[in-house]
Amino acid sequence: MAIRTSIYDRISERRLAAQEQQRLAGMVFPEGKFASASVDIIRAWVWLPCGSYDAPLPASELAGLHADVSQDPRLLDTRGLSRPVRRLATPATGWPEAEALGRSSEILKAALNTWAPAFRHSIDWRNTQVVLFVPGAVRAMDWLDRALSLWPTELLPHRGFDLQTQSAAQWLPEVLAHSAGAQYLLCLSLDTWACEEQITLCPPEEMAGEAVSAVLLRRQSAQTDPRSHSPLKLFAPIELDHLARTSRARPDTQIFERLMTALCEVTAIDLARVSVLIAGGAIDRQRLIQLNEYARDFLPGLDLDRQICLSPLGARFGPVTEQWVQIGLAWLTARAEPGCAVWILDLTSANQTQGWLIG
Repeated sequence: MAIRTSIYDRISERRLAAQEQQRLAGMVFPEGKFASASVDIIRAWVWLPCGSYDAPLPASELAGLHADVSQDPRLLDTRGLSRPVRRLATPATGWPEAEALGRSSEILKAALNTWAPAFRHSIDWRNTQVVLFVPGAVRAMDWLDRALSLWPTELLPHRGFDLQTQSAAQWLPEVLAHSAGAQYLLCLSLDTWACEEQITLCPPEEMAGEAVSAVLLRRQSAQTDPRSHSPLKLFAPIELDHLARTSRARPDTQIFERLMTALCEVTAIDLARVSVLIAGGAIDRQRLIQLNEYARDFLPGLDLDRQICLSPLGARFGPVTEQWVQIGLAWLTARAEPGCAVWILDLTSANQTQGWLIG
């Protein structure tokens, strides 16, 4: 006669099995004791409508680039008018896909085909987790299914895939707050507003675009000095809440002063090294006056004529991918000019200013 086990016995068995599974996973992937201040940026790949970049690139060259414009009669704005767009040059025999998931899949497939040789030789896949940031207007699980179906078998990460809908500014502090996890994180983000679902998000005075960025990060040992000079490091951004900029006097630079003081304290980067600005959001006359005043008084090495704005390079796409593109471009330009520090400045919100320093 079979002995019937109680529900408590079965729960206990499952708990023991789960604990054993966790123990075995710990033997294969030992938990690291990583630093909580920053991560190393090891490599970056950025693909915009104006070109694909995976090697150090001087800011002067990047700032002067512009992307071609195309027209797609299937992409209509709220007035029913066809909008010009800036697209990535993905291989195609006909029209690119017009819906978000299909177009995002085309972009991912083309990016993986282009970057696969570099991924193969520069990434330690045994100790890497791929962090997939979900494109706008695409459901998270649909994107995971599509990414897994397109991902090359020989490049499968031993630490698996992580699906994220947060921006880099939200995600990075959470990663730094945990001392365990994979040593390497390949953060891959892409987005397109050149699709039926997103075209109406683009303001009439701007152009819909698309982009993809892959940034390879390495967690530092807790014993490592976070302010050591090599390689380039990524610290969590600083965000300041404040009254609307329009309520402040035009030459008022207090927001920028507070922001950069906080960033320099965290990163130990000297203001004199800041020579490149990557700006996000609309820089209207009011903001431009404030920025010019601050740069003239505090940033002797910054030439605002060399500032990098994403609109002429790739037009408008989602804010999550925008941050990863900015981080990727910051690494590429900082590597091209030894000793240079790059200031990423987000002025999207009238009541909040966000900044990163990479150098």
